[in-house]
Amino acid sequence: MTLDNPVANKFSIAASHYKQHDVLQRITARQLLGRAHLCGTLLDVGAGPGTSFNACNDVKQVVAVDIAHGMLKQLSEQHPDYLPICSDAQVLGLQSAAIDSIYSNLALQWCQNLPQAFVEFHRVLRPRGECHLSVVVDGSLAELKTLGFRVNQFNSVSALKAAFISSQYSPNNWLNIDIQVESIRVYFDDLRSLLYSIKGVGASFAQQDENNVTQHPPLTKQQWQQRIALAETMRTDKGIPLTYQIAFIRAKRG
Repeated sequence: MTLDNPVANKFSIAASHYKQHDVLQRITARQLLGRAHLCGTLLDVGAGPGTSFNACNDVKQVVAVDIAHGMLKQLSEQHPDYLPICSDAQVLGLQSAAIDSIYSNLALQWCQNLPQAFVEFHRVLRPRGECHLSVVVDGSLAELKTLGFRVNQFNSVSALKAAFISSQYSPNNWLNIDIQVESIRVYFDDLRSLLYSIKGVGASFAQQDENNVTQHPPLTKQQWQQRIALAETMRTDKGIPLTYQIAFIRAKRG
């Protein structure tokens, strides 16, 4: 499947240097893999340049789905035994009941129609198959507000639960939908790298003036210097902090 949309194009262009800025993604991947029991045929949704599942001894085959051809090219170079598919979470293009486990790390906050994505997850999973997902949720990036930026909104936990409930097919409902939210703080050497990193998780930002009105034109040099100075007041011995609220989700298909 060929996908031609701005998000896919952006990730394809960024694929070669994605690993320089995926600090949060690596943290959540470790946590997600530590929580998950993955087995059989594994579907990695939003696979990016690839995750190593070598420690998952029960995984027999990895099907890696991403919307960006560039990401899949990187993935194939690193993981030639994976099956790469250029597709979207909302239209996976896989046979029904073909997957034992679904893994997705910080990809679904990009999804415009989560209920439809979860319908697809339900369709492709075999009975008793499990989803293990991490998703950025609302309450994230509070530091950017302090810096005078307005950030787009992420889904709430209640919206995630509602998306699962609306995707059910009675009598084969989702079982044991468990959602736990953790606060994860990452640190950056400077403001520019901090702002660059948020693009990889589906966040965009605009500056706000003193009256809290959103401004979309680029920052002037003076405004940028002011933001840098303000960011420096937030610096710790680890760097400039940025805090995310991450929902870790486990759901079993009935």
